[in-house]
Amino acid sequence: MSAPPMSSAPGGFWSPPDPALAAAGADGEWAVARVRLIAMALLLISPTIKIGREPDIPIHVWGFGITVLAAAAAVAIAWILRTRTWHPAIGFASSALDVSLVTTALVTFAFASSPLEALNSKVTFEMYFLAIAATSLRYDPRICLAVGALAVLEYAGLWLMLAWWFDLRAAALVTEGGTYTALDQVTRLILLGVAVMLSFTLVRRAERLQHASARDRLTGLYNRLHFERALEVEIARALRHDRPMALAILDVDHFKPINDQHGHSVGDRVLRELGARLTAGLRLSDVVARHGGEEFVILMAESTSARAAERIEQLRRAIAAEPIDVGNGLTLAINFSAGVAGMSGKDDRLRAATMLDRADAKLLAAKRAGRGCVVGDEGTTRSGP
Repeated sequence: MSAPPMSSAPGGFWSPPDPALAAAGADGEWAVARVRLIAMALLLISPTIKIGREPDIPIHVWGFGITVLAAAAAVAIAWILRTRTWHPAIGFASSALDVSLVTTALVTFAFASSPLEALNSKVTFEMYFLAIAATSLRYDPRICLAVGALAVLEYAGLWLMLAWWFDLRAAALVTEGGTYTALDQVTRLILLGVAVMLSFTLVRRAERLQHASARDRLTGLYNRLHFERALEVEIARALRHDRPMALAILDVDHFKPINDQHGHSVGDRVLRELGARLTAGLRLSDVVARHGGEEFVILMAESTSARAAERIEQLRRAIAAEPIDVGNGLTLAINFSAGVAGMSGKDDRLRAATMLDRADAKLLAAKRAGRGCVVGDEGTTRSGP
């Protein structure tokens, strides 16, 4: 699980999705998989009837074969989702497969019947739009662009290949589907491009809304609700793979006197600067959030309690050693107390609230120990200021 850097906007053009959107993308992949299974079951009806009635007609044989192949792919994807951990690569692969199956069907029509059956298809071509629309359910703009570009390139390649091999204006190739017009093919490519941009824009819009709803307005860090959702996801992942993780709760020492003596605007500057220093001093995979007031929480995946406590103690010492410039020539030395709780990945009843309670109990122990220290599962860590 990766947290984007603290900012007022979503990540870069090719950045991974936000952890919450990544989880939504996993749910979206399951939704697409279920729809794909139902669709393939229904789409098998017509070619099965046709090949039963007229088994000697090549287009019926090929149509049945392609549909069976697509149905097998639908079953395989559903099985992978059930047995493997979700990864964006699954979304890339399944979306690309959907597009490529449409292209395969059109190629089959071109050689089993007529090139114009492929280029003038009124039903199969529209399946590109379904595949492109489904990419938005993965909530990953990279998938929208990559798979959309694949659809455009595959159809353009099909058109160029058929134009190279056949005289598409020959009367012998004309079918009930109509005649060949280059402008129609250009229009189809433009429509595919528009569909890709709409899908991409939809996901980027979702990213912006998610970013706005998940961020604390003062510090730009994640807010409490988003953090607790991310914690539930990470706990489930750690349990599934028997991996360690740790959770830290930090509380700024003696923060109320800062507000009382210097005003809330100075207190706000302290919180913003502290949030920025925490983010800069941790891994990109660590999730930092403002839990409320002067409390911050940090989710450290793939980290034992001992390693997490050591890293938080290093941060505490660095932050305490460098006073914060709050303007007007005023600097304030800031310290904090922290509690760190870890898990080994073996407690299958563990929940986010339980982890938070464990870390909070350690934080209370740190305050009782005199503040300015870190208490983890292994005891108290205090060195430096």
